[in-house]
Amino acid sequence: MEEIRTGSFVVPGTFLSTVEEFLPGEGAYEEGGKVYSSCAGLVLVDLRTRKISVIPKSFPPVLKRGDIVLGEVEDVTPQKAEVTIESLRGSEGRQLPPPKLGVIHVSRVSKGYVKDLERKFRVGDIVRAKVGEVGREMVQLSTTEDDLGVILAKCFNCNTPLKVENSKMGKLRCPICKRVEFRKLASDYGRGEPWGE
Repeated sequence: MEEIRTGSFVVPGTFLSTVEEFLPGEGAYEEGGKVYSSCAGLVLVDLRTRKISVIPKSFPPVLKRGDIVLGEVEDVTPQKAEVTIESLRGSEGRQLPPPKLGVIHVSRVSKGYVKDLERKFRVGDIVRAKVGEVGREMVQLSTTEDDLGVILAKCFNCNTPLKVENSKMGKLRCPICKRVEFRKLASDYGRGEPWGE
């Protein structure tokens, strides 16, 4: 195997180093104690900070800790909500590289205790979330902050967009069939701009 050093060209998934040698920087992620490239590009080894990064060749957006993403809830279990990540703030219109599967663990939904995850998310909800860890297969997401959470929800019965009845409680009501549902709402739920202010 060729030694990886500054200037080496790599593709997504290329083994770069162990975490004992270098920590992952931009364009890299850690999995199982090993550091891999998350994009195609040129390697940059920083001996001072002990980080190894990959500078994208074509500059596609690369997910990293702290990024804000939009996605659609695909599945909800008692412990987690699975989200297909659709876009990254600041890269509108540009295709995201894998992984596109995000997971919001029950402990990362809100600041308080969550007893029933189906009262926070439902399949088909559009959510705004913050990126935590980025792995090879999936991205850990969080919605604990006030501006994060569901930004669009539709009625379970008639598929009509739900209206806020009590934002503190996360209470929504269908304007057509009057069904009441609950979600972990973003503070600007239903106000149009998906990225907030």
